[in-house]
Amino acid sequence: MTIPRNSKDQFKEAGVDIGQGKYHEEMVYGLALMYTAVYDEISTYLKIYNLTPGEMNVLMLVKQRGEEKGLSQVDIGRRLMVTAHNMTRLIQRLEKVALIQRSGYQKDGRVNLVNITPKGSKLLDEIWPRYDDKVRELADKLPREDQVVFASLLQAWLGNWRSIRT
Repeated sequence: MTIPRNSKDQFKEAGVDIGQGKYHEEMVYGLALMYTAVYDEISTYLKIYNLTPGEMNVLMLVKQRGEEKGLSQVDIGRRLMVTAHNMTRLIQRLEKVALIQRSGYQKDGRVNLVNITPKGSKLLDEIWPRYDDKVRELADKLPREDQVVFASLLQAWLGNWRSIRT
């Protein structure tokens, strides 16, 4: 795999020493740099819909996993790795613009269930094709074979990390 010269410069600008045998730093900081770059690209696209990537993720999760029943705010926060405070703000913002609705869970009044509204569902249907194209465009910065290897490596890393924590 050939590494473009400008990526090495970006690593160095971020304070990461390349080629010093500190692969752990290159890996973790490289992932952080990529996350920021992808986040910025996705944010720019979603800005025309007045959404953030976090809000988009909530809408997609609630629509895909919530189905008819909805999802609890706690479950959404766990799946998206969002703090309770940030989850509350995301939910309030989406509820304010009528993209989701909250309702109490009959079996436990302390639990809020979140459902996507018809307006939210329609917006996702409008956004999705170009959003998916944008994600593919970003992934296509690597050849397909490298995408497969990278996805497998991330899954293995996450699986190993989670097995240590449990």
